[in-house]
Amino acid sequence: MIKIDQTIFRDYDIRGIYPTQINEKLFYILGRAAATYFEAEEIAVGYDCRLSSKSLFASLTSGIMDQGVNVVNLGLISTEMHYFASGSYNFPANIIISASHNPPEYNGLKIVTRGVVPLNGEWGLPEIKMLALKQKFSNGNKRGLLKNQDILDPWIKHVLSFIDPLKLAPLKVVVDAGNGMGGRAWDKIKGQVPVKIIPLYFDPDGNFPHHLPDPLNTNNLVDLQKEIIKEEADLGFAMDGDADRLFVLDEKGEIISGTITCAMLAESQLTRYGGGKVLYNVVCGNIVPETIRRLGGQPLRVRVGHSFIKQEMKKNKAIFAGEHSGHFYFKDNYCADSSTIAGLLLLDYISKKNHTLSRIVKEFDKYFSSGEINIKVKDVEAIINNLKLNFKDAKGSDQIDGLTIRYSNWWFNLRVSKTEPLIRLNLEADNKDLMEDKELSVKNMILSSGGNIV
Repeated sequence: MIKIDQTIFRDYDIRGIYPTQINEKLFYILGRAAATYFEAEEIAVGYDCRLSSKSLFASLTSGIMDQGVNVVNLGLISTEMHYFASGSYNFPANIIISASHNPPEYNGLKIVTRGVVPLNGEWGLPEIKMLALKQKFSNGNKRGLLKNQDILDPWIKHVLSFIDPLKLAPLKVVVDAGNGMGGRAWDKIKGQVPVKIIPLYFDPDGNFPHHLPDPLNTNNLVDLQKEIIKEEADLGFAMDGDADRLFVLDEKGEIISGTITCAMLAESQLTRYGGGKVLYNVVCGNIVPETIRRLGGQPLRVRVGHSFIKQEMKKNKAIFAGEHSGHFYFKDNYCADSSTIAGLLLLDYISKKNHTLSRIVKEFDKYFSSGEINIKVKDVEAIINNLKLNFKDAKGSDQIDGLTIRYSNWWFNLRVSKTEPLIRLNLEADNKDLMEDKELSVKNMILSSGGNIV
């Protein structure tokens, strides 16, 4: 019986440092636990380019097959391809070995059931965790079989179905995959669209030799910014390691906020469908619901998190959902997020607008944001209660996700991170002076209650 660090089981996935928290012995146990939990005839498994992924794949699939369950080997894939496989091929369960944007020493698992329904901290993952901790597995009557299935070409056909390639303008886009999993798709798309795709770090390499595939850290965007200017490109795209998030830069190398990207994609989809429900999370700025209403859509504000948003999209029959963090979800993509589909739709959107991206962005750039401020705290409840008391005259407040306080000309949201021991503050105001004043005021209240800004 092996000892398992229970902190690897998170709200959205299983993730930890290799080989101390995550290793081959553990993945063998997780394979047996997953096979026991699903009671399925077969499970599809893929993996990303991390240095530990292939050996972890071998151990995980060995555990699955020892339970008498067949394995469909999807090979080297991104998370967006993982979701496509689940939605398109209807496998009873899909697993990808990946740690998204984390440094090279991390690895983990993301799991979905048939129809791209993610396991999470409230359903599925706790059951697998208990099976893994007990390590009491029945022996299968016979060992499962392994078969290979390449889904890259079907995936490319799927993403290109979201646009009419012949209607794209001859734009120039620099795409920085950061040696993660996003480059494979864009490399295949080259030559199938009239857009000139300029590649940066397309080769999957778990050493991440140029920079981490984590665009939230602006230091990782420096090479992309330089290449945009050098190539006189119309825009640039950056993806995280597993390619489920997209970050956009304009022709000047300026970073476009996730909120504005969400508003542009909402306009794109509402124009396509002629209206409909659009989801956006509590961190998105006011321009998102304003854009949705302007185009005859129905905005629905929801909490942060891909597993919850996929569920809410299906429940509400929404056409699109967006998160400030760069996750964008599409009805015709099984309500799953995809950086490649978002990128292609933005190329289509800019082609139709026939303006530079910086000029288009000006139409949406009406508000001033603090950006996300991370704060270490000991007593979250005490801070929440203190803020509620101090802002009891607010125009509105809710606790859909953390605490949101709203006035006529500014608002803020404070929520607990699901992946780190932090609370995250986002604040937006109608003008810069008001934003800076309110940011200082809210931060001081949090600090006086024991917070520590990191």
